This record gives sequence, C-alpha cells and structure tokens, in this order.
Amino acid sequence: MQVQSGYPLPPGQCLRLSKSIYGLSQSSALSFENMERWMLDYCFKAVGPDRVMFRLDRGTEKLIVSLYVDDSVCATNSQKLYNEFVADLSKKYTLSLKGKLKWYLGIAIDHDVEK
Repeated sequence: MQVQSGYPLPPGQCLRLSKSIYGLSQSSALSFENMERWMLDYCFKAVGPDRVMFRLDRGTEKLIVSLYVDDSVCATNSQKLYNEFVADLSKKYTLSLKGKLKWYLGIAIDHDVEK
C-alpha cells in the first residue's frame, strides 16, 4: 500500500488500513466527495444541482472545472489562474495533464479560437 499524495507519513510511522475502498461501489462517490470538498475549500462555487461543475471567479479571471469520476476538464480566460490552480491541486493529487483537449467522455472537441 502506498500513502496517498498529500498525506505525509513521518519516518518510523506506518498506516493501518481499516477499510479498503478500492473496488467497492461507493469508492467513486467517496473520491468525488473528497475532491468536491477540496474545490469548495479553494473557493469554487458548485454550478447546478448535480455539483459536477465548479466555477471560480477572481475579479475578471474565471476558471470553470467539470469533474467526472477521475477525469476533469478546465476552461479559463486566464492562464495565470489556471497555472496557480494546477500547482495547488497537484500538491494534493497526482495529475496527468494532457494538454489541449481533443476528447472528453467520448466526445470529440474542436477548438475555434476565432469565435
């Protein structure tokens, strides 16, 4: 077993696993609750009743994040805000940044920066 990112383990200490959530039906819900709590603590506001989309407003800078199980997609008008968010998020979670979005949840994404 490896310690989850963001939970430091002091030297000479060990973890006792009281219940494994991997493979259980509620594991994705528990993971989402953990991520949702982090997003709300970061001052995001949930958008809509499903609470899968979150919005962060800092003056004129805006960041929208959509979460689905272990995937997410971000839209922003500020590269600076995005970079800060990714840096802070990567302190708690392991991220794999894929660059410009091409596919999401089986949907092909086409970018038209002219519009």
